[in-house]
Amino acid sequence: MTIVYGQVFDPHGRPEPEASIYFVSAPVSMPDIAQLTDEEGKFTLSAPVPGRYTLGVRSERWGDSQKTFEVSGEESLVIKVQLTPPEGPIL
Repeated sequence: MTIVYGQVFDPHGRPEPEASIYFVSAPVSMPDIAQLTDEEGKFTLSAPVPGRYTLGVRSERWGDSQKTFEVSGEESLVIKVQLTPPEGPIL
């Protein structure tokens, strides 16, 4: 199992607190649950097997984004997610 340490940043490079983090796809079935980033935009997840994972990120201010990453069996992995501004206004 690999522990994934991550941090979400807004389009200006500032940490994004209270963004929802969830798995979109994984090499194995994953629970359909989400967690929120802390006040520094940080989160921690477990990736049970090596393979390609896609993480979904939902921010109230910046909308939805995804980040795909590879897990190769290390004990830990660090990823950063940079959000992008939406195309139009968020309704």
